[in-house]
Amino acid sequence: MRSDSEPGLTRTQRARQADIVDAAIAILDREGFAAASVERIAAEAGTTKSTVLYHFKTKEAIYEAVVVTLFQAGAAYMTERIMAADSRPDKLHAYLSSNLSFIAEHAAHVNAVHRIQENAGPSGDGSDAVTPLAHLLASGQETGEFGSHFDPEVMALAIRAIVDGASFHFTAHPGLDVPHYVDEAIQLFDRATAP
Repeated sequence: MRSDSEPGLTRTQRARQADIVDAAIAILDREGFAAASVERIAAEAGTTKSTVLYHFKTKEAIYEAVVVTLFQAGAAYMTERIMAADSRPDKLHAYLSSNLSFIAEHAAHVNAVHRIQENAGPSGDGSDAVTPLAHLLASGQETGEFGSHFDPEVMALAIRAIVDGASFHFTAHPGLDVPHYVDEAIQLFDRATAP
């Protein structure tokens, strides 16, 4: 995929790439992996197959862009909220609420990524979601903001399990009361990490 920061990439080219990625997300979410051919994505985007292949050399490159754009958008959404929080417990609240809210607000994109991963194999952005969370928990233990009765890595894995599980649950239950789910998750980990 050509990146937004590639020299010489025009605003029109960036917009066309975004249209193609959005079309792929729509097809994957609505019709499934088997339907997401280059031709079908081009039709959904209102363009030609040759235009799609100009921007993305292969169907797999389109899939990669769908995955990468989800992780990039999620990281940006979460980072802003986590960095605005002062205490470590507030940062943990921001981590949970922003992650879960992002999933709910981008359910079609999340579902598209699930379909890619189920059919084309796991594809990530190379980041490790557990280690930074474990560091946050460990540093909170050192300052006394969190209790010392839990293993930070195990707790980080439990938090990630709730978030990862939510990504499937939210997409399967579009009418879910997301604020309630977020509040329950925060209360659960408040109790589990309390000093």
